Amino acid sequence: MTAKSGMATGLSNDGLEISASLVAARLEARALPGFPGTLPNDLVSAYRLQSHSIAQWPDTVQGWKVGGIPPQWRSQLGQQWLAGPIFSRSVVVEQSEGRTMMPVFENGFAAIEPELVFLLADNRSDDRVFIGAEIASSPVPAINDYGPLAVVCDFGNNNGVLLGKELIDWAEYRQPIEVATWIDGELIGTKVLDDPFESALSARDFCLENAKQRGIDLPAGTLISSGAITGVHEAEVGARSEITFGALGKIQLELVPAGPTLVTKK
Repeated sequence: MTAKSGMATGLSNDGLEISASLVAARLEARALPGFPGTLPNDLVSAYRLQSHSIAQWPDTVQGWKVGGIPPQWRSQLGQQWLAGPIFSRSVVVEQSEGRTMMPVFENGFAAIEPELVFLLADNRSDDRVFIGAEIASSPVPAINDYGPLAVVCDFGNNNGVLLGKELIDWAEYRQPIEVATWIDGELIGTKVLDDPFESALSARDFCLENAKQRGIDLPAGTLISSGAITGVHEAEVGARSEITFGALGKIQLELVPAGPTLVTKK
């Protein structure tokens, strides 16, 4: 791309090259040796790069993942949360039997994160909620070590969302639930949610405000994956996981290698 096109998108030439490298690696399902360039200086610049990459991606955005910014970065960046796109072809509905296959970048970064997932309605009181999991994956190995700005640049380190059981009348649910994540038969993390939806609602509201500030419309039917409950659990291709949400249900999944993405027009 030319310097002129960079000026048109508000990106420097370095920003354009970072975007091109990340998008190409994802399209080819190819791991990178590291983050491909110099990190942006702030979240505004990182989101600008993310938006440019979204425009280059051959799929439509069906939703947004929300992830927590580690405490050591919050003062510098002025935010508790970050957001990244969930593309239509990466949304998977849980199979009725057995494990659901979820692709990740082999030799890149991969993690399993239990989450509550909103499906937006026209009115917030009518929003629906599902148990689920975000599959965090990036062509950049150890992307989290580069910090939240790198994560924002690379689609929020998202490579899919698994939707499980819908929670009917979720807003009326008042009982604590224990969420537990098992990987390859080992209990990896647990957390008791005294108010099961408090943090999820905060994440949803952040996502709505983030989209507003970026001029992004979130129509009815938009998904919002509301943040890892028991943690970001790194795993490799072949890992098998069961995530239980107490009385609310459970999901089972297996990580498989991502293949090249078919390039078609949006």
